Amino acid sequence: MIIFIVICLNPSLIVLGETNENSVYAVKVVKAITSSQKRDTPIRNARIVVINSAGKIISTKLTNSQGEAKIPITVPKDLRFPMKNMGEVTVIAIANGYNEYIDFSVPINELNDNTGRVSIPLWELDPNRRNEPQFQNGSFHRFTVFAMLDYYANKLGLKKQIIKENAISPAPCEPEMGL
Repeated sequence: MIIFIVICLNPSLIVLGETNENSVYAVKVVKAITSSQKRDTPIRNARIVVINSAGKIISTKLTNSQGEAKIPITVPKDLRFPMKNMGEVTVIAIANGYNEYIDFSVPINELNDNTGRVSIPLWELDPNRRNEPQFQNGSFHRFTVFAMLDYYANKLGLKKQIIKENAISPAPCEPEMGL
């Protein structure tokens, strides 16, 4: 019943398994880990959002106890690499107690094994430093990234975390969807 409601309210979350010569299918494995002294500690219940090159949310999932989310996806073939049957997505990771993270260029099926792996290092919130979304593989102004993150958070119904520390402002998103 819950799946039915999500599909009815947000059809862009439906992932089709159909492929053709212009598309690539793979199971994307995203791992959310801490980026602090506790190196590579898995983060459970991090929200992983996968966006295709057309700007559509093609999947969203929470990480398991190992900090992993296995996400089957089909994406358009990346024509910049004619010798490869690969695609590319943007991945956003959101977890309570951490700043958001965006990787703008995550390869899909790069090794022609119908997989793709990426580790997402999330920074713990810290009142003694600037707490902003982290991002890589994009030469964007940080305000452009903030606006993009807010756009997709609103599409998913994500709210801001309740932070008691006034130095942490604006608060990052929480991973629970409010659809």
